[in-house]
Amino acid sequence: MGNIDQDFENILPAEEKPKKKTPSRKIVFLGGLLLLFFLILILIAIFLNLRQRRSFFGTLPTPTPTPTPILVEEITNPSFYATDSGILKIEEELKKIEGELDSTDLKQASLSPPLLDWEVKF
Repeated sequence: MGNIDQDFENILPAEEKPKKKTPSRKIVFLGGLLLLFFLILILIAIFLNLRQRRSFFGTLPTPTPTPTPILVEEITNPSFYATDSGILKIEEELKKIEGELDSTDLKQASLSPPLLDWEVKF
């Protein structure tokens, strides 16, 4: 086997890595609180800015519809059928039928179903 007696004096010490400083929990907690505080301040500033803009501009005006002019064309040269006796007779009959339709009662209450008032209990 080998020589059990070793010379420990000639062995070079291993290089020690410098330990990294880890921040303590207290510092991490305070940093998180500080970050949260700044985020809340930024949100409040944004909210106040939007509120100020809204009050500065007031309510936005809503557009109102503009009336469209109704153009009535004046007939200067009527057709041959405008003065034809057959066409004029048909127009008179149509006006008479439209008058009858306007005066006709289309509801006819006699055809509606009777009202049923049944007392149903469970």
